[in-house]
Amino acid sequence: MQPPGPDSDAIWKETFQEFFPECLDRFYSEVAGVVDWTQPVRFLDKELREMLGDSPRPRQFVDILAEVHLKSGTLGWILIHVEVQSTVDSEFSYRMPFYHVALVRRFRRPVLSLAVLADPDPEWRPGRLETGIGDMGVLFRFPICKLSDFTDAELEADLNPVGFVILAERIARRHREDPSARRVVKLALIRRLVRMLEAKGYSAAKGLALTRVIEWSIPLPAVEEERLIKALQQIEAEIPRTYLTCFERYALHKAAEEGRQEGRQEGRQEGRRDGLRDGWIEALKALVAARFTDWEPSWNRHLETVDDADRLREWHRLVLMAPSGAAFLEAIGRRPQ
Repeated sequence: MQPPGPDSDAIWKETFQEFFPECLDRFYSEVAGVVDWTQPVRFLDKELREMLGDSPRPRQFVDILAEVHLKSGTLGWILIHVEVQSTVDSEFSYRMPFYHVALVRRFRRPVLSLAVLADPDPEWRPGRLETGIGDMGVLFRFPICKLSDFTDAELEADLNPVGFVILAERIARRHREDPSARRVVKLALIRRLVRMLEAKGYSAAKGLALTRVIEWSIPLPAVEEERLIKALQQIEAEIPRTYLTCFERYALHKAAEEGRQEGRQEGRQEGRRDGLRDGWIEALKALVAARFTDWEPSWNRHLETVDDADRLREWHRLVLMAPSGAAFLEAIGRRPQ
């Protein structure tokens, strides 16, 4: 069975929030050049949700609203509103001015409205809305960055991590019907990605965030996932363990396999079940401790009371998606006490 396709909303949301300076540098270098990156960037997700309320916001459409300071200091701080659109949408040119005006009215500050078009249609390039009757009219223009304009060679040569996200989405789209090809190219992308992370000196947390995005972008069916794990085993010495979500999955797989082996050695069906469960539990303990900075050792008790290996597998998926240990416990119906 094929896995679900990549969730572009989640992919680009996390990419912008983890790598906002790099995103602006790749998509709008002139804007990135005037921002004072020594000052903190503040994301206004809550304010954006409150402002938009029940207005229509389709899937494949990501809103990023950030407060930044300028190098000149003349304007103090401004707002940068980025829209990432992953499908062709005739309403897009109408939403951009609507959101722009709403933001100016809400915050009374200068707003830069930028569009990133991640759809596969090279001909679709909305960048303006012009409407009016007689002497009355409105012209709203906004810059666009079309991801299809970047060549593979250009992205592969660039050390900007955002290029890897674009490449990963292309790989998933290009090899949608060929999971074996996705596995081969994904492995090559992982190896180059780790070399880039080391060269740029990114922290383990940022490395994990980026590789998590890559893994979401290129899902594999179970058979190809097993082959990827075996390939990763062969190159394990090349890659720092702290960087790769794929290796988190590999560690979990290996711990579960050790549990199965333990059960087989006991020669009893119950031993196999217990060994499998214990393998998942021990791997989950290691995974949450490495993944979440807020994880408390006392919370491990919530993982030790589950007898169902299938549920533990599902919890592994939730670990990779949750933003914090407390959020993970909430997702599995436990309280962080």
